[in-house]
Amino acid sequence: MAQTRIEIREARKEDLEQVVDLWEDLVAHHSDLSIHFLPASDGREKWSKYVSKKFSEKSTKLVVAEQDNEIVGFMLGMLSPNAPIFKEKTLGTISDAYVRPELRKKGITREMLKVCLKWFYKNKVRTANLSVAAANFEARAAWGQMGFKPHMIMKRMDLDKYPAKDMIARKPKIVRKKVVKGKDKKQSRKLR
Repeated sequence: MAQTRIEIREARKEDLEQVVDLWEDLVAHHSDLSIHFLPASDGREKWSKYVSKKFSEKSTKLVVAEQDNEIVGFMLGMLSPNAPIFKEKTLGTISDAYVRPELRKKGITREMLKVCLKWFYKNKVRTANLSVAAANFEARAAWGQMGFKPHMIMKRMDLDKYPAKDMIARKPKIVRKKVVKGKDKKQSRKLR
């Protein structure tokens, strides 16, 4: 059976419904990794409105992979403002990316990324970033092979479980700096 060509291109308005379908597959995949990714009951509707709005903004690039008139992958790139305290004012962010499982490891994500990276560079952006679910080992490996390096580690705490629940239930203790004989000795004393 002959391989059908996959075209990487900028999305068109008529692609959005299929992109939203793929986004649902992405969310389902992430929901299998963690309950924290479970979508709201109106998640599809909200993301559909979100991506439709973003699609028309100059700060957004939506790239799709098309095979036989069907969208089989997408990547949403955005120009994101950096915190004003940093020299680098704008970052390129890969917000969402997904390729159908049966078409992975064929270079589709890399080709969509090339489009986004060129667009970032054209817009004077010199750093691209993205977030990957810690439990998504396949994606972590794929992005690493494409040159993305760990930069920040985001931690999460469930406030309904120990130790957070225990911390919430207890009254905070006051910790005060103690000055000994006029010297500024850092020694803490807990007061009740």
